[in-house]
Amino acid sequence: MIFLLVFYTIFIFITNNFAQIPNNIRVLSTDKDFIRLSWTKPDRLTSIYGYTIKYRPINSNQSWIVRQTNNTQILLNELRPITKYEIILQAYTNSSYTDSSGPSTRIEAMTDETGNFLFIGYSFV
Repeated sequence: MIFLLVFYTIFIFITNNFAQIPNNIRVLSTDKDFIRLSWTKPDRLTSIYGYTIKYRPINSNQSWIVRQTNNTQILLNELRPITKYEIILQAYTNSSYTDSSGPSTRIEAMTDETGNFLFIGYSFV
């Protein structure tokens, strides 16, 4: 009787390009033409290089507007009045900003005429 013993070694490489999802995303204020957002850094990683924010009106065929920042706050300006926006936020741990998949948070917020804000909700993508 012959026994054949085979051992497999599997290497798993986890890329660290994408950080964990930013926390405590809040709409600080809105007006007829801007939305001001803030968030906190992800819990597990301390060296965040920056953030990419993509936004566009909901249910539109408009291309994404992409903004990048190293801060945990951003002003999205030149928006349309009384319009609901879809906003996606991603954190990165290196200078390789890409427009691809990775952990992100999606929120919806609406501009208005009065300066009061309407926060619709958020989901993890």
